[in-house]
Amino acid sequence: MHRFRSGSQRWIEVIMGFWHTGYIEFHEFSGLDREWKPSPPRIQCSRCGVMFDSEGELRQHRFEIHPLHRPTVFLDGQEIGNQRVMITRPVAPEQLDIKGADRAILNDREVPLAKLGTVIAQHFDDVCRITLTKDGVASHFELEIRIASAEDLQGVEAQFDRMAATRRLDIRVVDEFIAASSPFKSAIGYCDGVCSYLYGLMAKERAADCSLKHEQYMGKYSAAAKQLAPYDRKLAHTIGGLIEFHFNHFRDVAHRCPDSRLGRVSGRFATWIDSRNTAHTATVDASHRRATSIERVVTEMDTERILDWATRPLESLVGDVSDIDEMCHRPDVEEFDRVKLHMLLGETLFATGNRTAALAHARTLRNVPAVDVWAESLIREIGEQA
Repeated sequence: MHRFRSGSQRWIEVIMGFWHTGYIEFHEFSGLDREWKPSPPRIQCSRCGVMFDSEGELRQHRFEIHPLHRPTVFLDGQEIGNQRVMITRPVAPEQLDIKGADRAILNDREVPLAKLGTVIAQHFDDVCRITLTKDGVASHFELEIRIASAEDLQGVEAQFDRMAATRRLDIRVVDEFIAASSPFKSAIGYCDGVCSYLYGLMAKERAADCSLKHEQYMGKYSAAAKQLAPYDRKLAHTIGGLIEFHFNHFRDVAHRCPDSRLGRVSGRFATWIDSRNTAHTATVDASHRRATSIERVVTEMDTERILDWATRPLESLVGDVSDIDEMCHRPDVEEFDRVKLHMLLGETLFATGNRTAALAHARTLRNVPAVDVWAESLIREIGEQA
């Protein structure tokens, strides 16, 4: 309050209020000696109510205390992944096992979870797109169901036998096989797998009328193996086994074709790789296994020569060492086959006492994946004996 005198000598009291902008009303006093910072908001777990100071702590808590399990599908005990799965044989409801899901959607239509297997078993020529969910977690699966009838499978094989009887392999013969197999619609996937192998075979052999480049044979082989895998047929097993044998997957062939010459020879190579510390390794042979009629039809020349040598006892191969060595150093031999020839020469020369020559073949494969174990084992054994 201030008092002052006006012109008439009267004292006038004027009360002055404190003027302000209102800014301070919206700001908390922070003091003069430090900067004020608001406390970070705390985050609550929606499942158990525990509070956390950061999103990172909450995520760690959820991962450790409330883990989310991805819904899964098992077919005949094998888990189905994210890749499309081909099914060529009828599926019984009990073959499908659903884990970690409480809701199922099949081809955009919700299906009771307990009836999913029954509904899928009713499909014979369709793609089943399955979505399983639980607690906000979803998994997606695709089953391509192409149930081939026995009659159609036999029809394709009859046309293959007719083609094989011509003892020719060229583009025209394969085209005629495709045309002759076209009426067997449910087995068209089977036909496609056989054709992929035949195209790969022509590319590998550098057939004059084949438009594929030589190196493309590996892609065709891989495609054929994948296409034929679902079919439980001798032709499919034999072609698949020959492809795996070419790529030196010996254990897979021995499992796929256990009662054939191909399976027996593959088992011999697998034994050499697994261990050389038993007498069985040096004496095992496949001489009592003859090629089946299907093997003879679908086996190309280089593989046939390797199989023929590898069926015999090692001691009997002494007279063939020069031929095997010549093929091993042939410039057009595939590296996959060269590996088998080095192994065969190494084992033969070691068994017949020529350890120096055997050592050279082992050293060649010392850094080759899958067979380096064999090479190191033979090198070590030769060194110990020396």
